[in-house]
Amino acid sequence: MNKFEILSEALDYIEENLASELSPEDCAEKCCYSLSNMQKMFRCTFHIGISDYIARRRLTAAANELIKTDSSVLDIALKYGYNSHETFTRAFVRLWGVTPSKFRKSRSFSEIFPKLGPPRQIYDEGGNIVMTSKKFFDVSHLYDFIISRRGKYAVCFDMVHLMKINDTYGHPTGDMAIAECLRRIDESAGEDMLLMRIGGDEFVLITDFDNIEGAKSIAEKILSFNGGTVKAGDTDVPISMRAGYALIPEKGNIRYNALFDSFIIAGRDNA
Repeated sequence: MNKFEILSEALDYIEENLASELSPEDCAEKCCYSLSNMQKMFRCTFHIGISDYIARRRLTAAANELIKTDSSVLDIALKYGYNSHETFTRAFVRLWGVTPSKFRKSRSFSEIFPKLGPPRQIYDEGGNIVMTSKKFFDVSHLYDFIISRRGKYAVCFDMVHLMKINDTYGHPTGDMAIAECLRRIDESAGEDMLLMRIGGDEFVLITDFDNIEGAKSIAEKILSFNGGTVKAGDTDVPISMRAGYALIPEKGNIRYNALFDSFIIAGRDNA
């Protein structure tokens, strides 16, 4: 297998075994690849370690079950490899900023860390594959929903200074900042809207508005929280976003990149 195929198989294997005993060693063995090379390739391509990725995907899956099932918090914790309610709650709060019980009562969005897609295949003039190191999430099911919302507006949000937050305060604070952005959007969105995280610091809300004034009103409501903070130790770290709008065309093919490259940019930078 080439490196593209190895990473694809590893990502699929992780997804199939989130509720089983799973380790980086298991992934390497499954792909018939050395652990050290697997770790290096995974981190180089996705900028995250295998263990961290597994933990984040498990907490994302657990959040989804909190919303969509009646399973107890303890049962969900045990399912995803946490040996106690307390251990699970600590890990959950570090990622989401709230306890599992509070999350279940107040949230409807759970995909903070969707499944990563494999690196895209780019070919040189000789027909050789060149692997890009860009990390991206698998949002394939978003397309069908976009098609169903032809003539409606999408609102895209871009978090300000995520890399600076990660570099200054560490990735756990960056994760909390992402969760805070998602909370602001999730709690402001209508029940018929779809929220997706489409990149490290980018989010899209597919609305049911067929006029830009409606899209602007929900964006302005969400941007009014700009400057609100998350905690990094004793430091209050301000979190802000920008927003843009795009009308989903009534007819013709919809190309994902063309749609979101056409945004009307709005918002402000308070960070």
